[in-house]
Amino acid sequence: MPSTEATLIRLHADYAISAYQFAWSVTKDEPLAQDVVQGLFLKLARDADAITSAQSERAMIFTLVRNLALDALRRRSTREKALDRWAEELPEWFEPHADAPTEDQRLLLTAALAALPEDQRSVIHLHLWEELSFREIGELLDLRTQTIASRYRYGLEKLRTQKHILA
Repeated sequence: MPSTEATLIRLHADYAISAYQFAWSVTKDEPLAQDVVQGLFLKLARDADAITSAQSERAMIFTLVRNLALDALRRRSTREKALDRWAEELPEWFEPHADAPTEDQRLLLTAALAALPEDQRSVIHLHLWEELSFREIGELLDLRTQTIASRYRYGLEKLRTQKHILA
């Protein structure tokens, strides 16, 4: 068994339950706490050796859990605020709009997005539809924030060049 895999197994055995309990104490939400612990072990899987070089393995685990839990709470708060805004606007969504995209335009937009390179398409999706910041996307994809911003900009530029198709 590779050392990284052995380290992850040991960390999971040693900390999974207490990490969950701590995540729950921060979030007061069982599914969210479970997501936090899953995020913790995904983060550790990307860099399991970093924890072995930490002064205190336990302190690093709980710092990561706390940070992940607070990030999850912030994202949930942002989603809830957006949902509240959308709930106020919801009746308007069902009114016919003169500029509403037709089914053909939706299909063209889907095709235009599909034509983008996967790295640009992913960044555009995560930023526009999942409302993640460039920093959060960078952490998720393990890339620099500047790289994420560039991929987003290049993707939008490619979509703009197809604007005549979407019009």
